[in-house]
Amino acid sequence: MTHTFADPGLTVPDSFCVNNICVKGPTIRAEPPLGKSQTFSVQDAARLIVHCPKGRSWENILLDAQGRTLCRFGLTEKNGAVFLQYLLNQGVPFFRPDGQPLEIVHSADAASGLRFTLPLRHTAPVGMWIGLGLGLGLVLLLVGVPVTAMLSGSHIERNLAIVLGTALLSIAVPWACALVKGQLFPPVLMLDGERVWVIRGLGRRELLLEEMDCCRFQRSDECYVLYDKRGRPVIKFSTRDDFGPQLMDFLTSHNIRLCSGK
Repeated sequence: MTHTFADPGLTVPDSFCVNNICVKGPTIRAEPPLGKSQTFSVQDAARLIVHCPKGRSWENILLDAQGRTLCRFGLTEKNGAVFLQYLLNQGVPFFRPDGQPLEIVHSADAASGLRFTLPLRHTAPVGMWIGLGLGLGLVLLLVGVPVTAMLSGSHIERNLAIVLGTALLSIAVPWACALVKGQLFPPVLMLDGERVWVIRGLGRRELLLEEMDCCRFQRSDECYVLYDKRGRPVIKFSTRDDFGPQLMDFLTSHNIRLCSGK
């Protein structure tokens, strides 16, 4: 390998995390599963070694001037590509394990403007629905079935069938509703230049900014909810997440106003 790819269109936030590595401005803190955690400045990084250990995927090793390992990360990890671009922006040179420098090849499809992905929160209380359904189902199974068996007399089979059916429906219906509404798995927002996409499961749709009205802050979970002009919640996100502040800045720069909470 004589080169590695970089994406200059990839947005690097002021702070982000890559697995057990947290970056905040020029400061990097690495907390490996085994070994002592350490905090250092990006200026302490003398070079990045890119290599592929036998039987493993590509791994990046950040070294100081004395050749000591500062941290390790993979490009496929969450924000791995962001960290790679961050180090490139900071002027850290890239090398092969044999000491030969790596040529930086910029991705040909790098877009202008912001580019990032942001995990979103559920706009509906999916977890509460599933929890309540599961709780009701367990109560019916653990309490309803014995009570029904003792009190039903000659109609025990019919009554037990009703109780069991109700219990199974209580457990299954919230899951089915969440799946139908696309709320079973947390959605993901992808910003690419001036276009915004929301990915739910296997589906993807574009979020049209001209149809959006305002963002409202929810104090209960410290998240923002974006509403359309019909007053319907469209997405929910937190500015505490990586790229959350960048999304808020993007929305406000496109005339999406902040409105008071309910």
